[in-house]
Amino acid sequence: MSYTKGLLEREAKLGRPVYVGVVGAGQMGTGLISSIQNAPGMCVAAVADIFIEKAESAVRAAGRDDIVVAEDDIDAAINAVEAGQATVIRDGLKMPELPVDIVVEVSGVPEIAAQIAYTCIAHSKDVALMTVEADITVGVLLSSMANAGNSVYTVMRGDEPVECLKLVEYAEDLGLTVVCAGKGKNNVNIIHSVPEDNVAEAERKKMSPRMLTEFTDGTKTQLEMTALSNATNLPIEVDGMHGQQIPLAQLAEKLIPQQDGGILSFEKGAVVEYVTGDVAPGIFAIVKSESEVVTAELDYLRLGKGPYYLFYRPWHIASIEAHLSIGEAILNRRADFQSRYVCTEVVGRAKFDLEAGITLEGMGEHHFYGWAIPAEKAREIKGVPIGLLQHSKLKVAKKQDEIITYDDLEIDETRPIVAMRRLQDAMVARGVIGG
Repeated sequence: MSYTKGLLEREAKLGRPVYVGVVGAGQMGTGLISSIQNAPGMCVAAVADIFIEKAESAVRAAGRDDIVVAEDDIDAAINAVEAGQATVIRDGLKMPELPVDIVVEVSGVPEIAAQIAYTCIAHSKDVALMTVEADITVGVLLSSMANAGNSVYTVMRGDEPVECLKLVEYAEDLGLTVVCAGKGKNNVNIIHSVPEDNVAEAERKKMSPRMLTEFTDGTKTQLEMTALSNATNLPIEVDGMHGQQIPLAQLAEKLIPQQDGGILSFEKGAVVEYVTGDVAPGIFAIVKSESEVVTAELDYLRLGKGPYYLFYRPWHIASIEAHLSIGEAILNRRADFQSRYVCTEVVGRAKFDLEAGITLEGMGEHHFYGWAIPAEKAREIKGVPIGLLQHSKLKVAKKQDEIITYDDLEIDETRPIVAMRRLQDAMVARGVIGG
């Protein structure tokens, strides 16, 4: 059954659509709010943003004018939702208290996203995240909590990790062996780039320079492929991944074992990877047919020349398709994407020589860039998960490109995301979650 059919049947039965609460009304949030409002069988019931005028503007842009500006009056917001009106509030952590069916997080801030997810799960409320940085930091904990209870925790459709997972699942369902899965990156890494380098391009793309820098310095790709790794349990083959420039036409020739002419040593088996070149903005899975009959059939159907084949989706459309995860959660009670394994970690490497005593900025700024390494190695060297670096204070100087470790930092243990990560690490160490 399609989501549309199922959601409309649900609406006919209950007399109302799915009520969606959205936290975050920035560029991505505004697009997602409109997509949700235009999707059959669901509507935006509430939006939270610290800038209340942005929340109201996003709801109006989606086509609703029956807006109650509740701000900090949660009772007024509850009454508005129950009356079928839209409401806007200031505090996203209050969203689970509203009578919405699911909360969608699109804040873009890992610290906030993790708290939103945790609070929703504690309220037995379904929650869907767009901020993958939070998932790679504490997603194993959050998914285990939700899966043990009555709520759904999911990372949303639309970004490369989730869409790539769908290709992997499709290949596995066909009985094919996945060899490599990943994404195309539309530019080479400029690992030491800073926001000032990207002002003009950011203006052209209507992005913040900080957000664009998270892409240009490679951090975003490292995060996304780590998320895919921790959802599939497919490792990375080398630290930071190979990241070679490989054209689309050669993916099924290059991202295969060396013994068959490719670049992969295959010592770890199937892996996640990214490439630069014309693959972007697509995602891919390289698969192998283990059956001569199936190989002959796939060759006949012009999928390529076996036994290795390319499964490729040439796009991911972010906020336009993210709401598909709402249908999956509400109708099927399933998550589209969760980090369930502790396979890969993203740590921070110094962009420049850093002096002792500085308080670290966040991702896409001046102090560090993300680098994916095996989770076991991260534990051995005491590498700090990148989601915990911001606001931490350096106790020692770091040379350019050095990995920042727990021994190097003063970390504020009162921060909720730090407490969540400490709990996750303890539970993983005891084999309770993440296996």
